[in-house]
Formats: sequence, C-alpha cells, structure tokens
Amino acid sequence: MSSAQASARMAGVTGDAVVRVAGLAAAALDGLRSPRLATALDDVLTRRDGHRAEGRALAEALHAVIGDLPRDGVRPRVIGLRRALHAGRRPGAGEWTPEIAGRLPADVSRGIAGWLADAAALAAAEDRLPRVLAAERESGLNALLKAATDPGFRIALGGTSPVLAAELEKWIADPRRTPRTGTTTTLARYLARAVTKTSPLSTFTTSGPVLWRAGGPAVGTRPVDRSGAFELSYYHIRESIAAFVLGHPALSGRTPIALNASAQRLGEQVVFLRGFGMLGLLGGERYCAVPARPSVLALVELLGGEPEGLPRHVLRERLTAGDASLNEEVDAFLDHLLDAGLLVPGLPVAYPHEVLVGAAAWARQGMESEARALSVALERAAAALAARPAVGDPVSYRARREAVVSGLRELAGFAAPGDPQHAMFTTLTTVNVRDTAVAAEPPAVCSARAWRPVAGDLDLIRRWIAPFAPHLPARLALTELFGDRLRERGPLPVIAFYREYQRAVTAEDEIGAELRGSVVAPSARHPEDSVLDRVRRLSDVMADALAALSPYPRDAGEPGMSGPGTIGPSTTGPGTSEPGTSGPVTVPAEALRTAIAAYPPWVPEVRSISAYVQPAGSFGVVNALGTGFGSVRARLDHLTGRRGTGVADPGAGPIYAAFGSRFGISLNDHRRCLPYQVGGTPGLIGRDGAARLRIEDLVVRLDGESGLLGLATTGGREVRVVHTGAAAREFLPPFSLLLTVLSGDVPPLTILPPPHPSRAAPRDRRRDWPRLVVGSLVAGRAQTRFPAGDVPLPRQGEEESRFLLRLAEWRRAEGIPRRCFFRTRPEPESVAERLTTSPASWTQTQEKWHKPMYLDFGSWLLVRGFAAALRRPGTALVTFEEALPDPSAAQSGDHHVAELVLDVTAGSPL
Repeated sequence: MSSAQASARMAGVTGDAVVRVAGLAAAALDGLRSPRLATALDDVLTRRDGHRAEGRALAEALHAVIGDLPRDGVRPRVIGLRRALHAGRRPGAGEWTPEIAGRLPADVSRGIAGWLADAAALAAAEDRLPRVLAAERESGLNALLKAATDPGFRIALGGTSPVLAAELEKWIADPRRTPRTGTTTTLARYLARAVTKTSPLSTFTTSGPVLWRAGGPAVGTRPVDRSGAFELSYYHIRESIAAFVLGHPALSGRTPIALNASAQRLGEQVVFLRGFGMLGLLGGERYCAVPARPSVLALVELLGGEPEGLPRHVLRERLTAGDASLNEEVDAFLDHLLDAGLLVPGLPVAYPHEVLVGAAAWARQGMESEARALSVALERAAAALAARPAVGDPVSYRARREAVVSGLRELAGFAAPGDPQHAMFTTLTTVNVRDTAVAAEPPAVCSARAWRPVAGDLDLIRRWIAPFAPHLPARLALTELFGDRLRERGPLPVIAFYREYQRAVTAEDEIGAELRGSVVAPSARHPEDSVLDRVRRLSDVMADALAALSPYPRDAGEPGMSGPGTIGPSTTGPGTSEPGTSGPVTVPAEALRTAIAAYPPWVPEVRSISAYVQPAGSFGVVNALGTGFGSVRARLDHLTGRRGTGVADPGAGPIYAAFGSRFGISLNDHRRCLPYQVGGTPGLIGRDGAARLRIEDLVVRLDGESGLLGLATTGGREVRVVHTGAAAREFLPPFSLLLTVLSGDVPPLTILPPPHPSRAAPRDRRRDWPRLVVGSLVAGRAQTRFPAGDVPLPRQGEEESRFLLRLAEWRRAEGIPRRCFFRTRPEPESVAERLTTSPASWTQTQEKWHKPMYLDFGSWLLVRGFAAALRRPGTALVTFEEALPDPSAAQSGDHHVAELVLDVTAGSPL
C-alpha cells in the first residue's frame, strides 16, 4: 500500500490527524539524573534493610540465650543489648563489653561484632552522601546548562517566562555565574516539560500533520523546518483594537453600523443579546428588548438586508429620505439603539485574526493625515504579527517577538493618555504574545496498520462515554423543567427559551442551584444528588456503564484495588492482567458493547471526539479527549496558513454549526470545520463567506428520538452547535454555553470520570488505581494518591542529602517507581465554591499544577521542584502516575516524545 493510500484509508477513521512532538529529545533527561547519588542512596538503604534484618535475627538468638543466664548483673545488660539489636540502634556502653561477649555463645558474639562493624560501615556510607551530592550538583548543573542552550528551548522559555529566560541567557554568557537555587530548580522543571510533555500552547512542542504509511513503527519522528506562529493572548484585544479604530476622531462618521446578529421580533418587542459572542468573564450575552415601534422595525428591516452594515451617514440618509431637518433626531435615535446594543458598530474584516489588516485598510480610506498615519502603524503591527520566524536563532526570534509588542505599543500614540486603549497598548509585554511552533511538513511518519486497531477501540470508547457527557445532567434537568411546556406550546424561539432559562437559573431555590451546578460546574455535582428525578436516573446508567469495567473500582468511594507497587513498571506489558495481582485490569470490548446496548434513548452518543494518544508498544495510551469534527487540524491549518476547502452540508441529518465568535480568545482561531456558523465576533463584521444560521431561525423543541430538549431550525431540521475552539468551554458566555448544552456534542475530558467531591474516597490515606486496558487502549494509567502531608519534605536545617535519603526510603516503602509523573491538587471545591469562583482564577491557579509533571527520584534537581510543588499553599493531595510510555526508556538518543490527535466520528468507516 502506498503512503497516499494509507493516508486515504486512515482519513476515514481519524480525519486529518495531528502529531505533537516534544521539543527536546529524551536524551536531555540523562544529564538531570544523578546516577552516583542514586546508587549511593540505594546502597545505604540496602545496607539498612540488611542491618535491620540481621539485628532482629541476633535479637531472636539472644532471646534463647537470656533464659539460660544466671540472674546476676549481666542479665539486665544482655536484655538491653537484645532490645538495641531489635531496634537497630547501637548498644549502650554497658550493653556490649568483653565480659558480655564472653558470656554469650561464640557464634552469637561473632554475629554481634560483625553487626557493629556493619553499623560503622553504614554510618560511613551515610556520611559520604553529602560529598557525593556535592559532586553530582556540579555535574548536574553543567548538564542542565548544556541542555538549556538548545535554541528551541531558549525560544520557548522566552515566550513562557521572560524573566527566567533572561536569567538563562546570563548563565549562558557566563557559565561561572550559577543562578540562584530557585532559578535552576525551575529551569530543570521546564526542561523536563520540554522533553516529556506535548502541550501545544508554546514552542516547547511542534505540531504538524501526519504522514501515513502502511506499516513500520507506530510513530517515527523526523526533523522538519519549524516556524513560530504569533497570536495575541490578551483577552478581547482584537475587539478592543477594532473599537479603538472605529472610534478614532479622524475616522468618525464612517463607522459601519450593523444589526445585532441575535435581533428578532417577538410579539410587541424586538429582543436581542447585548454583547452577543463576548467573553463570558465580561458579562456578555444579556437578554435585552426594546419596543417594536414602527421606527425600530423599519431600521431592523433595513439593516437586515445589509449584513456588512452601513456607515452612519448612509444610514441617516436612508432613514430621513434626504430630509436634513431630521438628521439630529435620527442621530439621537441611532445613538440610543447603539447604547442599548440592538445596533453594533463593526469593522469589516474577513477573519477575527485579521483585525489589524482590516483596520489598516479601513483607516487608509480616511481623509485626514492622522488616519493615514494610523493606517501605516496598523500595517506595521499586522506585518509583525503575521511573521513566521524559523525556530532557530534565539536572538533573531526574540527580536521578531518583541517587534509584535513594539508595533502594538506604537498604537498608543494615537490614543489619548486617559483612554483605556492607551493603557492597554502601553502595558503590553511579550507575555501577551503567544507563539506556537508548527510545521507545514509532517514531523512524524505513522503506521496505518498500528493505529487502525486503536482507532476502532476509540470509536467504542466514543459510544461508551455517553452517560458521562458533562452537560447531559443539565440537558436532562432542562427537559424535566421545560418539557411539558414545550409539549403543550410547541417549539419555542431559542432566544425566548433563553429568557425563561435565565429566570430559572438565577432563581434562589433548589432548581436554580441545580441548573447553576449542572451547567457551570458539571463535574462538581453528582447526578444522584439531584433534586430532579430524571437526573437521578442518570446515576444508575453511569453505575451500569462503570460496572462494565469490573473489577476496576467503579467509583472513587471504593477502596483501592491494590497496594504498594501498583504503579510500578509492568513486567508483562501494558495489556497483561492476572487475577488477584496488582497488575492491570483488562476489560474485553464486548463488556463495553453490552453496556452501550443497554443505554436508554435519553443518553445519546457523542458524535465526534478527538483523542490525544501516545504509542506504547502495540497499545495507545489515551491522555485526554476533546471535541472532534476536525477542530484540532483546523487550528493547525490556521496556524500554518493552509487554506481549507470548507465543509459542505450533506443536506440531510443534523445541521452542524460552530460559533462565529472567538469569544475574545485567540486560542479559538481555526479554519472552518463545520458547514455553518452561529453569530459573529463583537465589533467585527465577518466577510469569511461562511454559511450562517440566524438566531431567529433557531427553536428549542423536544427531540422525537431521545425525548430531550434540543435545537432545530424553524423548518424542523435538527441543529447541533459545537464549540470547536481550543479554549475551555467554561469561558463561553451563557447563551452560547446553553446552545452547546442543548446540542449534546461535548465529550468528557477523560475516559474515566473524575471523582465527585461528594463521592470521593477518604483523603486522609493512600488510594490506588490500577492500569485500565480496553482492547488496544490504555484507558487509564495506574496511579497512587497520598495526602500531601504524608510525603516527606525537607526539615528546617536538614542537610539535603539526609532529606533525599528519607524520601528515597519512603518511596521504596510505598512502591513508587523511580520515574513517574506527579500532580498536586487542593481540596476539591464544593458546587457552591466552584460557582463563586471565576473561570479565570481557577484556571490560572490550577493550570500548571493539576497537570502531570515528570519526576525522576534519581534527579536531585527534579526532586527539588517536586518538594517546591508540595509546599505550595493549599496543596492537599499528590498523585503519582506511571510513566507510560516512559520517555527515559528510549533506545535511541534522538527519540522524541510524540502524541497523536485522532478524530473519531460516528458513521466513519473503520
């Protein structure tokens, strides 16, 4: 089979797959290890174990001797000697003397003498640890510096932590100037991340397309040209730039005015959403209404036929029919509706990410010299942002990144010092510029033969996760609350339903709390705790679905299945399970199919998922799940500049639509991957040619197949609205979030549902989860959780080598492998606490620490970072997760960690 044929056959299963390749080769971890120190620690612990065992054996031998001793002054001292041997401590001065040695059997005396000599050797070995650590510190820091000089790493660090990057550059310039301990510890953590993690939000990782071949290894990475794609990461900065340009005095009077895309007439009112498409944190999408007076209706009809809007003077002329005496009255009328939000000013651009280009072109039409100067400044900023520098020379790359900031800061000169835009432009730094490393050519060659079974099992998982879709409880609740009304009244315009929903969700009663919890914080509430019968019934379906994984723990309330050693390396491979052991749990695919067949109609399947998978032998290890429909590839195409062909509506079945708005977050930028769009970006008038669904054409109805509330067109065709952007769905504003709830195509983030706070196992003790294998998938890695207070931390004034010895002893006793991943957590929030915490704050505080971080207990540098993480305020739990695949087990020095993003969609040929 040719490469082209392999690609074509895999496309039916996975769409256009994306591969993410870690920025540094696995060999970079070698220098972070301290092999001599690890050997010395192991030697001390082995000596200790042998010494303790021998002491207990000698104590047992003395037990038989003591009974035969005369009851004189020697006997109590021998009893003390026995106690010392049993406790593993050195005998007191009177407990071991020549007299006592002579009173004991010769073999026992020789054994005790040897035991004391071993104790001296053990103490000497312990005393050597500080010197060994000192030598390893020097070599470890040299290795850290050598690895950190990698150009790609320096570039990525500059985008993530400019302050740390500056310290690194000073160290590179003068290697004799070793940075502070905190700096080297953080550098080591970033270096480990660059080797082991495939986060796409920086240049630590390269994202690119996949080249499929019929056979060969599952993934083979290869060197390709990489470039950095710049984006503005400041919330709503593009909308702010548009508003700034539209409101500039040199361009006044020419601003296009358009009708709010959500506006429609309902009875005696024209209703609309103020801030439609605006970031939820800024209070967007409020339901508003104005009386449907003839003047308002005439304006709605006029602008309804002008999707790109009209300049004020043109709009004024049409409304006054040329009667200049009405100009003042019409201007006041327009200003009133602009303030209300029924009318919106808009900058005509093709795509939100082209706002600088569109603003420059629009400003260029101004007659005043300042307008033309503003246009030139916007063009410079646009050119800097559009640059795609090679990920190569850190100095030139840094200059390109700083040029983006300089170009935007230049715009402050066109704003008055007291204006919000002036403050925004002047305070921008490189932290507000996100850059992602991408490759237009495939950075990996993958085997269709290796991945086809994985894709087939992922399709099974897609169907099995249906009860755990995060917004299904909310959809069930809405059906119970509003189903009878819709059954009596028929379909309801979606904006009218939104009004009724808002009344219910803001009510200070049990129903309001139920809706707020299930919509805003679905993972914080267990369906069994619902006040609604329909939602409580879901908990039974979930329990039956989890029962299919038996003997895997069905929920977090059950005790762990295994003890020490659970997350240790498997000696028999990822898919081996032996009953009665602490090995993996293997679930046959048929068990999941049986569970799926029993799902009721009101548990609809999620139609498309993306799965983030790493190869491990013949298995695929699933890291996470996300929205499918080709959304990840659509974002890659946007970043690489690849023009998509669009997606055609098949004309039958559900209509699939994405949001036209990016909700003020550039992470949501991507090429079109669904046939339709809903809404647009505030302050921008889209010219992307996308087919749009109007809000006035959408209704809420009862779905005939599932019996759930859902969306449809006024013509009766089912509609599903999907958030295809990369930003978390918690950032969606309320109306847009409601559309996704009513559509149902939101998968959970993981295959296994996270523990609910109300069902969590006791957090004051150890908890184990085994590895879970389903077919060719590792659906869950083995992990062990501890209260953070159970893990040894450095004591005040303690020598570092002594701490490392205590930690190593604890690790061995608990069966934690030397190499693993760890993550920390605060105490789980209640539903009420989660609802009062903004998405911005909890994502910023937990983003870095709830994700797995690589740890090698044989690296004093990484252990320092581990200890620092546990000391963070509020840390309550720490979880160790098996390193599968283990990045340090690579056979070749140039091996790079890689992760595939595979799309699996219902109806695709497998």
